[in-house]
Amino acid sequence: MKVHEAVLTNIAIRDFKDEPVRDEHIIKILDSGRLCQSGKNLQPWYFIVIRRRELLNALADLMKGDIDEERTRKAPVAIAIVSDPRSEFHVVDAARAAQNMTLVAWELGVGSAFISGPEPPEREPYRMEAKKLLDIPENLNLIDLMIFGYPKHWRTVRKKNRKPLRDIVFEEKFGNRFNIGKADTRL
Repeated sequence: MKVHEAVLTNIAIRDFKDEPVRDEHIIKILDSGRLCQSGKNLQPWYFIVIRRRELLNALADLMKGDIDEERTRKAPVAIAIVSDPRSEFHVVDAARAAQNMTLVAWELGVGSAFISGPEPPEREPYRMEAKKLLDIPENLNLIDLMIFGYPKHWRTVRKKNRKPLRDIVFEEKFGNRFNIGKADTRL
């Protein structure tokens, strides 16, 4: 699968087969995050692989009725995305690493979904408790929890419900429309 095809067809998958994700797939997914570009090449990310059911359930317990609680309980593996805030780019860089992981996972036939991205302030206690469960040092941030697994039902989309490119791209100045031309009717 080529990268553009992965971008075109990748969707969030939250319903997985009851089978572990192969180690070689996990390693490729993690390596794709490690190899991501980063501001000033600071690489302000760390990844925690979580496969132990008791720990996945403990993280799910913290979600207290959130829709992602059950999804976390059923996931074969989760990866916590952790960042070092000493880098001014830590959140963006960690998100870019996570996106690399998502695309490589998709290429390998592994589905994924972000479970706990930036939360409103009232969810901060969840994040703090999750950091304790994962022994994340106080000076680092838990950015996200991603779940991975082989999709129970493989599906892709050929047309995503996204704003047209012509509505969001400008040239030189905001509001000055970029000429998309006749490149693609979906744009």
